[in-house]
Amino acid sequence: MKFGKTFEKSLEDHHIPEEWIVSSIQYKPLKKKINKVVEEMDDAGLTHEIIAERHLMYYYTFKENQQHEIQPKLLTDDNEDANSINEKMLTLHSDIVFFQALYSQYLKLIQFNKLQSTLILAKIQQLSHLIKKLTSSDQKNKNDMYLWREIFNKYVEYKLDLKSHFDSKNLDSFVGHIEDIKLLKKFKHTKKNTEYFHNFYELNLELLKFLSFENLNTIAIRKIVKKFDKHTLLHSSQNFNKMITFEKSSLSTSSIEQVISTDIVKLVPQLDDYLCPICFSIAYKPVRLTCNHFFCIRCLIKLQRRNEPKCPICRDPVVMDATEANVDYDLLEYMKKNFPKEVKKKQSQNEKEVTDETLSTLYGDDKCII
Repeated sequence: MKFGKTFEKSLEDHHIPEEWIVSSIQYKPLKKKINKVVEEMDDAGLTHEIIAERHLMYYYTFKENQQHEIQPKLLTDDNEDANSINEKMLTLHSDIVFFQALYSQYLKLIQFNKLQSTLILAKIQQLSHLIKKLTSSDQKNKNDMYLWREIFNKYVEYKLDLKSHFDSKNLDSFVGHIEDIKLLKKFKHTKKNTEYFHNFYELNLELLKFLSFENLNTIAIRKIVKKFDKHTLLHSSQNFNKMITFEKSSLSTSSIEQVISTDIVKLVPQLDDYLCPICFSIAYKPVRLTCNHFFCIRCLIKLQRRNEPKCPICRDPVVMDATEANVDYDLLEYMKKNFPKEVKKKQSQNEKEVTDETLSTLYGDDKCII
């Protein structure tokens, strides 16, 4: 299948909205403009045969004027004199029409990307605000916070498993999994949270479409310029590609994807960020060393008892200097608010461990046989 049809079918398969397609690269009309260039070259006697026979080398240089119009200049290297290159200019008209049309479409695409990025960001921030209200650690009932944490953990797992190949089918599988385990029905505020979860799904779907749209148009630009070079035997790709870059958009799609992770997924604190790196459970009570690494108080006490002075993370000799003053009480309160179940479990484990140590000190390791 020719790329023109492939391009149209890909836009359709990715369910790209009609209002987006208006801003896409118009591949087929551009292809017709290439044919016009070939016709003009033939009329001027610059056929493929002559170019090949005379070993002629034509290449384009480009610059953008103040009106943001591209100005192509076609030059030729005359290699008749082996000791020097005599640069000559060849004048065509239809090639200017082609490149100006392509560059104009590219600029239109950039403007679309900027606008769409802004709209998606606004939706992300709005949804982030709504979810934050329902999952605030200040809420007495922590149920919804834990459920959103589970949802986001599943979301991250799906993305990590699939790496870069996270498409709409995989997104649907993620949603299907959440529905299969009936997670949404466990919410205290079922209606609101279900609505926000649907919005989260729609945001990801829109982002995936946006990524696909940008990628397809990037390919279309590369393909049409390559086709121009092939059909005309004029070399434009290298210098034209230097003129275009999607970095001109205010926010790249990869950045938007990162914003979803930071503004929404990270909205609900994740337990992994607050684990003690020694026992791999929540770092309660957190003792922050002067190197800024923190550990649960029980693990730190054990390090000191074993006279191990070096931080297990950075190896700075700061362990023996830690005292009660190193307990990070702000972080402790944060953990109590955001991980009440885990804190309670760790407290219970710590108390049992202290009791066992006390009994062991008093009675040794001998067990009662009665």
